[in-house]
Amino acid sequence: MDKQSLQEFAEQLVRALPQLMRGVLSRQTDALARGKVTAPQFVVLDSLYEKGVLKMGQLAAAQRISLPAMTGLVQRLCMLKLVKRLYDEKDRRVISIDLTPAGKQLVKTFRAQREKIIVEIFGRLTEQERREYLRIVLKLNEILYKDEKK
Repeated sequence: MDKQSLQEFAEQLVRALPQLMRGVLSRQTDALARGKVTAPQFVVLDSLYEKGVLKMGQLAAAQRISLPAMTGLVQRLCMLKLVKRLYDEKDRRVISIDLTPAGKQLVKTFRAQREKIIVEIFGRLTEQERREYLRIVLKLNEILYKDEKK
């Protein structure tokens, strides 16, 4: 792809991605779409759902934000009763975070709704188009996160 066509691709993608996200979000009825939790808060909840209990430092590093910023984010999630703090018995400065049952349920509900939306939208594509889309998304994730795996 030459520079001009790459630039045109970038311009089209800059216009298309927000429309795509608005279309997906307009179909959601969960807490994220209603504004109960923010996108960064949900990313933390989803990380805890995937990986289990994590230390504050691990959460901050994974989100690429400072420890004080993560502390504030977790505090708001604690106030919503979606996560709980776990203190190390040997060193109370070491704080781990875990999902509460309400936090787990919120993530499950979000994922179920997102899967339903994906089935609805991608059901209109051919199997070959879906495979190609997935291949490209996985490749983009690999490009974006290759440095984290080192």
